[in-house]
Amino acid sequence: MSGRSFFYDIIEKLNKYGDYVDIYIENSSYNSIVFENGKLDRFEKVKDSGVGFRIIKDYKTYYAYSTSFDIKDLQECVDILCGLAKNKKDDKVFSIEKKESFDSNNQILNHELKDKIEKINYVDSLAWGSNFTKQVTTVFKETNKNIRIITSEGDDLTQNLDYTTLFCTVVCEKNNLLQTGYESIGGLYTFDKMLEENIEMVSKNALKRALQNLDADYAPAGEMCVVLSSSAGGTMIHEAVGHGLEADLATNGLSVYQNKVGEKVASEKITVIDDATLDGKRGSFYFDDEGVKAQRTVLIENGILKSYMFDRLYAMKNDVKSTGNGRRQSYRYKPIVRMTNTFIASGNDKPEDIIKSVDFGIYVVKMGGGQVNTVNGDFVFEVNEGYLIEKGRVTKPIKNATLIGNGPKIMMEIDMVGDDLGFGIGTCGKDGQGVPVSDAQPTIRIPKITVGGK
Repeated sequence: MSGRSFFYDIIEKLNKYGDYVDIYIENSSYNSIVFENGKLDRFEKVKDSGVGFRIIKDYKTYYAYSTSFDIKDLQECVDILCGLAKNKKDDKVFSIEKKESFDSNNQILNHELKDKIEKINYVDSLAWGSNFTKQVTTVFKETNKNIRIITSEGDDLTQNLDYTTLFCTVVCEKNNLLQTGYESIGGLYTFDKMLEENIEMVSKNALKRALQNLDADYAPAGEMCVVLSSSAGGTMIHEAVGHGLEADLATNGLSVYQNKVGEKVASEKITVIDDATLDGKRGSFYFDDEGVKAQRTVLIENGILKSYMFDRLYAMKNDVKSTGNGRRQSYRYKPIVRMTNTFIASGNDKPEDIIKSVDFGIYVVKMGGGQVNTVNGDFVFEVNEGYLIEKGRVTKPIKNATLIGNGPKIMMEIDMVGDDLGFGIGTCGKDGQGVPVSDAQPTIRIPKITVGGK
C-alpha cells in the first residue's frame, strides 16, 4: 500500500461530504511496571495502532476508525463514514476491530527492562522506611506515540512523542488511624531523561506526607486566609478555571465564563496561559491531534478574559482560528477541546513576603483531588499537605483540610502573586477520554476562603 497516494485519495473522497476532513494514523506502545506491597506485581507491554477518519459538515462531526490497515477494511470504513455524513448521523461512531492489542505479562526480560525494574524497585523500597508503612504502590509508565495527520487543508504531518511518569502512593497506620501520601513526576521525555531528576523523592515525599498526617492536628474550620504554595500544583487553575475556558463548555451554556471575553474576570494580578510549546512538559506536543501547531494562548491577561481554548470544530462555529487545543486519547476517539499546560503566570511578590503578610491562616504545600461545577464555578478541593500560618510564620502541620469556594470569586480576590512557578502533572479526563496535561501556579494569597476542618 502506498500510504501517500492511498490516503490522499481518501481525503479527496471524504472531502466531497464535508467542510473539513482529516485522517489520524497512530502507532503506539505502552509500557508499565507496577510494584505492590514491596513486590513486582506486574509489568506490561501493550502495542496499539489504527486509523481514524473524520468529516466535519455543518458544524457536526462524523467519525469512524479501523484497527486494521488492510486496504479493503479502510475503504469499507470510509464508505460507511461517508454514509453517516450523507444521512446526518453524527451520533454514531463506526469501527472495524480486526486485531487485538498485544498485552503480555510474561515477556522475556531484556537488559533495558531489567534496568528499569531495578530502579523502580529501589524507589519503591524507600517508601518502606518506616514501621508505620502499611501499603505502598509504585507505578512507572512510559508511552511512545507515533502520529501522522493528513488534512483537507493540505497538511501531512508526523510527530513522535515519548511520555514518562512515575508515581507512588503510601498508606501509613498508627493507633488504628490510616493516612495516605502521594507524589508524582513525569513529562514529555524518555526514561533516561527522567533519571536526571531526583526520582528518589517520589517515594520519600509520599512517605513523608503520610507520616506527617498521622500526627498532625485536624485543620481548623471556617473562613480564613489561605496561601497556596507553588508546589501545591495547579489543581485549582486547571479545574476551577481551565475547564470553564474550553470553548465547547464556554459557548454552550456550561461555563460561568460564557460571553465574558473582554470583561474583568479575575484580579489584575492574574494572568492565565495555556502553552503546549513548553519544553518537556507533560501537556506539550509539536502539533495537536488535528494538525494545528502547538501554541501559547493567553486566556486571561491582567484579569481580563482574552480568549477561550478552541479546536477546529469550535473555531469554525465561532469564526476564529483554532488555538491548537484539539486533543484525543487515541485514534478511537474524536478530538475535543482540551487543555495542555495551563498555569497562572508568575507575579512580583516574594513567597516569603506572602507568608509574612498572614496573621492566621493555612499554608497549602500540596493539593489533592476535588470536584468542580463548571456552570457556576463552585469547587471543593482536598489538601494533601498543609500547615498553619501563625503571625507570619509557617508552624504545625494539619490534616483533613478542604477548600470550599467559587473559582471566579477566588480569582477576583487573589491579592498577592509570587515570582515563583511550580508545575504538577496529571491525566485529564473529559467525555470518557484521558490526555496528558500539566498545570502550575506561583505562590498565591487568597484573603478569605472557607476551610473545611474540625
